[in-house]
Amino acid sequence: MPDKNTKKIFYGLVFLAFLSVTVFCFLTPAMSDDLFYGHTVMGANNFFDLFVQEYEHYMTHTGRSVAHIILRIFLYIGSKGLFNVVAGVVFTIQTLLIYANIDNRKKYDIRMYSLVILFLWFFDATMCDSVFWETGACNYLFTTTIMLAFITIYRKKLLLGLQEKPITAVGMFFLGLISGWCNENTSGGVILFLLILLYLKYRENKNFSFVKPWMITGLVGCIIGLGFLVLAPGNSSRAEQTVESDAHTGITAMAARFLKITINIEDHYLILTLMFAVLLVVIAYMMASKSKFLEMTGYMRLMGFIALVTVYVLVVVPRTPELRTFYGASIFLMIAVLNGIAVVANTVMLDGSDTIPQGLVQAFVTSCAVVMGILLLFTYIKQGANLARIKREFDERDAYFAECAERGEEDITAPLLRPGWENRFSKAYESDISDVPFDPENPNDPVRWINKAYEDYYEIDTIDGVSREGWDKY
Repeated sequence: MPDKNTKKIFYGLVFLAFLSVTVFCFLTPAMSDDLFYGHTVMGANNFFDLFVQEYEHYMTHTGRSVAHIILRIFLYIGSKGLFNVVAGVVFTIQTLLIYANIDNRKKYDIRMYSLVILFLWFFDATMCDSVFWETGACNYLFTTTIMLAFITIYRKKLLLGLQEKPITAVGMFFLGLISGWCNENTSGGVILFLLILLYLKYRENKNFSFVKPWMITGLVGCIIGLGFLVLAPGNSSRAEQTVESDAHTGITAMAARFLKITINIEDHYLILTLMFAVLLVVIAYMMASKSKFLEMTGYMRLMGFIALVTVYVLVVVPRTPELRTFYGASIFLMIAVLNGIAVVANTVMLDGSDTIPQGLVQAFVTSCAVVMGILLLFTYIKQGANLARIKREFDERDAYFAECAERGEEDITAPLLRPGWENRFSKAYESDISDVPFDPENPNDPVRWINKAYEDYYEIDTIDGVSREGWDKY
């Protein structure tokens, strides 16, 4: 295929990656924590009040200031449409960063970039939480893209070994600082990644003559950022609340979290894990020697190890990890697997044998990409329709809440979502209001926490959920 046509198709896929996510973001309503943070942001007198609010949040709730200041800015602007477009752009940037981390790719490698997009759609088990939902996207999609940009720049600069201007050291420090301040386990994985890169470079050179100021400032900035994140006073109070509600403590609690993490990997990331193992076996048969195998799979094995550490470090976190905390680790594992696929698809047999016919390999990899693309098309249309139905229900109910608030009604009922539209691209049912009636003796019933979010946001005393069947007020 001519390079000119290949380039056009590649950029067409980039636009398709943007469009596909942006559409689903537009079909995802504000929900859950969007309402809590939205209500708080409504109290800001000006833009700089957002930083005052975030400081209070840092002192009392969590240290994820980078993620939450991004969220507060979007909520302060008040345009969900703007967020949807930006989220689509950030997702697209993430696909390009993952693509940049595939070593054995061709120029404008359509097949490998297609697989990047398909992997994110098929193997991100938390897409509803981490990409489409506004609060989740700021905490995971945006921050992971920042961290991925940092390690990509760091690695590329380290491999090229170019002389840099003094300003580079300053820029890498601030990018490292932000990356370290993003997400507890993933930021820790980034620091481990940098340390391993520096060690490997030292082992290759046998001395530290390769070290440049930007390498040190980037690493130090990342460590400082992680320090700000994990040492936030709000983390302590949150951990105390978790320990009080946890049935296990100490070693028993860590064992329980280890088991939970392992089960989550089996339930949600088993295919990626098996692909990683099988690709190592296939590549071992392709390589003429052990040294060549180690060379060709070096980055693949490194990213697989970083993914493993990033997810299992959650064992020491004093609360049961939610699935979306696996997001960064899953991206690292995808990069590892995609590197393995690139080696198999783009590397000629080095020992001259025909153990694995290249024509068969090329046909198999391309066919897998085509089949996955067709499956995604059917899934996208079907679940997109369900998202549109859910969005319609949310919009009708939100309009009803606004009307009731304008009329000054204090106690109202509202319908739950119709059943039957559940899908893995929406957390709407998980974030639906509860049909448990308000109990004056237990006003902070955790079962009704979504109801409480709507009550605060619309300034209504009580909202009770009822079945959608038979609802006739709108």
